[in-house]
Amino acid sequence: MLVSVDAQENESQGRPALADERRIATVWDERYCTEAAATNSTTKQAGVVRLALEEGLIRLRPVVFQRETTWKHIASIHHPEYVQAVRTGMPRPLAESQGFMWSWQFADSVLRIWAGHVAACRLALTEGIVLHPVSGAHHARATAGAGFCTFNFLVGGARALLEDAGAVRRVAIVDLDAHQGDGTFLLARDDRRVALFDIARSRWVSVRTLRRHEYHQASDAAEYRAALERLPAFLDAVRPGLVQYQAGVDCFERDPIGAIPGMNAEVLRWRDEYVIRAVRDRRIPLVINLAGGYVRDASERLHLQTIRVAAGILRST
Repeated sequence: MLVSVDAQENESQGRPALADERRIATVWDERYCTEAAATNSTTKQAGVVRLALEEGLIRLRPVVFQRETTWKHIASIHHPEYVQAVRTGMPRPLAESQGFMWSWQFADSVLRIWAGHVAACRLALTEGIVLHPVSGAHHARATAGAGFCTFNFLVGGARALLEDAGAVRRVAIVDLDAHQGDGTFLLARDDRRVALFDIARSRWVSVRTLRRHEYHQASDAAEYRAALERLPAFLDAVRPGLVQYQAGVDCFERDPIGAIPGMNAEVLRWRDEYVIRAVRDRRIPLVINLAGGYVRDASERLHLQTIRVAAGILRST
């Protein structure tokens, strides 16, 4: 459940936890995890949080969960008939359109993830960096889920802050999952307040690059690096008040679903440091979430590496 965690000794590593203000504020609920997927999509998050707590890298922050308010907010982004299908499980094909097995626990989990992400975005305005260790947003469309994504909490978090009086004027989503954020684009393309920066292995179809929408296809690590080096100019052009970073590790060279050649652990470490420093140097609040990563013996370790990088940058600034 959502609780605060006091500073603790990291006995397994033999060193003390970071001081409270140098640990990453983290929104987390153990009920996010279910056995809904054939992959690790709905279970890996708990392992990542456990490892990060053991190393003293994060501190859990409580949030208020309002069930009916959250369902209404989701229905302001997604079609009410689709939201009702996920809520009740009927019709079942629509409720499972993202590829997961529906259950009451699953419906509760995606609801809590949405509420937690909105809370994480708001918390970032005061904390600077917030971790929300969840996955499954950027393929979800208005009327159905897709590609292991049920509800697009990235757009939900952006809209919540944009509608909060005086919070921010623009939100940027930096999507570095191996697959394109097509659902995010479809939901946000007509909202000039939402900017998108996306690097994917897969080819975009019927997407036009605009000043606030920048897309790149990378077939290897060299192309990936070249594309990412455009991020600082993008941030300077769109000047967001918040960045949401999809730190997907499914572009890891051994991933069974993403796999960009040459994207090893060291390149991923460089990527995370490059993104987080670019945002942090501009004093833009940042929310980090996990996104894809399907190598069972490596994904948790790679996600943990992202958190280590973020904690190191937090300590140094």
